[in-house]
Amino acid sequence: MVGSELDALRNKFSGCRALAFADLSTKMILITDSDSNLRREALDALCGEATVLFGAKGKPALGERQSNAACVASPSAFRAFVRAADEPNDVLCCICDPKVDAAAFVTEARACVDRISRGA
Repeated sequence: MVGSELDALRNKFSGCRALAFADLSTKMILITDSDSNLRREALDALCGEATVLFGAKGKPALGERQSNAACVASPSAFRAFVRAADEPNDVLCCICDPKVDAAAFVTEARACVDRISRGA
């Protein structure tokens, strides 16, 4: 179920390079979907970035208030981090091409992580 949700999201956006479903309470990537072989170090760094942005295990989030989405853009990539609405430790970490339609992608990623988190 999780794999098919990630496949569907990545296939919907041609600029989506990699998706990783993470549990912030354990700071672990649970499953990935990628068109490349991301090394364990890269996945750990992606999860670490989500932990800094959202906070975990009593550590405050980056910023003044808690958020359910964060995006980081550079000339080479667009990274989006989306937290499930009902389970704050469930996060979808995404790496896309910089020209992806960011607003549409984040909207779809939010729906995807919510479905995964609910087990729907």
